[in-house]
Amino acid sequence: MSAPLLLFSRHYDRVSAIADGRILLRGQRARCEVMPSIPATFQRMMADPEVLAGEMSFGFQAVVASQQARSRFLGIPVFLSRTFRHGNVFVRADSSVHDFGDLRGKRVALEEYAMTMGIWVRGLMKDAGVGPEEISWVGAKDPVVGPEIAESLSRRVKLERSSGEALWSLLLRGEVDAVIGRPPTNRSLDNGTVRRLLSDHWDRQRQYFRDTGIFPTMHLLVLRRDVYDEDPQMALDLYAAFDDARGRAVEDLRTNLNALAVTLPMLEEHVEHTRQVFGEDWWPYGIARNRAAIETFLSYCFEQGLTRAPVQLEQTFCPNTLAL
Repeated sequence: MSAPLLLFSRHYDRVSAIADGRILLRGQRARCEVMPSIPATFQRMMADPEVLAGEMSFGFQAVVASQQARSRFLGIPVFLSRTFRHGNVFVRADSSVHDFGDLRGKRVALEEYAMTMGIWVRGLMKDAGVGPEEISWVGAKDPVVGPEIAESLSRRVKLERSSGEALWSLLLRGEVDAVIGRPPTNRSLDNGTVRRLLSDHWDRQRQYFRDTGIFPTMHLLVLRRDVYDEDPQMALDLYAAFDDARGRAVEDLRTNLNALAVTLPMLEEHVEHTRQVFGEDWWPYGIARNRAAIETFLSYCFEQGLTRAPVQLEQTFCPNTLAL
């Protein structure tokens, strides 16, 4: 059997022990390829039959799993990417908008309505009492949903395509009131033309975790369904390998702080603060430790019109991983 091919969007420390061969998959060193971008990763995952497993958007996985009885992939509760999204909404520096509740009735732009980041941010807006129907949405791309869901969305929310111009340009010209996305790369944050919606997003993120126990899940590991159907043990073997690799990465952060293997000057203080807020297992895998985050996210997908019905864990994950 040829070495298994795994795809990722970046060089994650929690994958490095698999990539460098310290951890083997069924006695073989896996071929771990890093793609040039997140979209390129997802596109190749869908197109290349040689790929055994790899990184996938949780939003995409949930939406596709809800639409097809036999979706191409099944998830494994290994969360390669997870991030709080309180700091991913941006407004002009002179904007009167200062909180999620202030976005009611505004025009908000984002790359794709169905992207995982947008789903989590709309959840935060819901907590502030603002539903997606109360926003005029501007998307740079059509949402990755089936025709029925797209038609349902068009009746439910105000969603239009941008002209192809950069969303940041629309924001600076006042054509939209806010942008959901990663920080701008043109230094507009530094020169004071754009600011984050929440000035206290770091504190808000910590409080959100204390209140909910949720560390938002962004990308998860997925396995080809045809492989799982033929060999269910592969899902458990992948989980064990990735859980081992994650454990080694966390242990490295705990024990090798003086060497500063990560390019971060105050790493020791950051690790200690992380332990205080999140506990010893601050990047958990498995269903049990992540149930609140998983079920909350899947409920958001339904509430926001991205799935016809609430998605069940059995539709999204390999059945034999649900007890992990």
